[in-house]
Amino acid sequence: MKFLAAAAVLVSLVGATASAAPAPQLELPLDLESSGRVLYIADAGRDQILRYDLRTRKLAVLAGTGVTGFGGDGGPARRARLDEVAGLALDRAGNVYVADLGNGRVRRIARNGVITTVARVTAVVALSVDPSGRWLAIASIENRIHRLELATGTLEVLTEADNPHGLAYEADGDLLIAEQNAVRRLDAGTGRLDTVRSGPAFKLEVAPNGAVYLLNGSPSGGTVDRLEPSGRLVRVAGTGKLTPHRATQPALRAGVLPADLEVLADGTILLAQTKPVPAIRRIARGSLTTILR
Repeated sequence: MKFLAAAAVLVSLVGATASAAPAPQLELPLDLESSGRVLYIADAGRDQILRYDLRTRKLAVLAGTGVTGFGGDGGPARRARLDEVAGLALDRAGNVYVADLGNGRVRRIARNGVITTVARVTAVVALSVDPSGRWLAIASIENRIHRLELATGTLEVLTEADNPHGLAYEADGDLLIAEQNAVRRLDAGTGRLDTVRSGPAFKLEVAPNGAVYLLNGSPSGGTVDRLEPSGRLVRVAGTGKLTPHRATQPALRAGVLPADLEVLADGTILLAQTKPVPAIRRIARGSLTTILR
């Protein structure tokens, strides 16, 4: 792996783990993206991108052989080698973009299943496509946010940031950045960078209705909070301390370590957790229910 220091930072935040259940399907789910009934999962433990059908509950491999390394560009994504996949993004055409952290690349899985490298960025950990579909924002924990023009492949540095781990575009094109000690907003029109909230945020998510969710934690546990326009945080799930895993439990009493959050068009909230066991959970009516392990 080329970027051991970057990977070590990431794993220390989400807490590398393995499921105690027989034949675990997930090992280290770090990022989620959805398109209709399909949920895409970046599993850094497997070095694969998984495709989960939310209706049929079938899990399949979209990309990666499961053997750590680099290779496969120009061919079928399932035969490609990946190294510490840390982030995902989808564009309007249905292409899947992958933050291939260990290889220092952003890779694209086209709808026909072919994988290619579209940008080389050291220590890339997060991606987000802007509402217009023109730009792909790329976070590097080497303190830079890059921007890739998808039509031309032009890559530029958009702004500097303090150890960013999360990106999310808002509907108006402004970019939210989860930094080490703050949540910042980059104004799409002026390029001005303002502080939305002081304090750490490991990941963030903008829901279809515009609500902003923040994820925080350490290897001993974490939380999921909704950021109100006033700046107040409303707890959605987690206690900050790990508790034994149960298939269904009250969300506010569940001790989990969240890695990413995805809000579906119907308002359903899906959570990727790495501890106490790797799992995808559904948050609904105050309960946290396991849908995949």
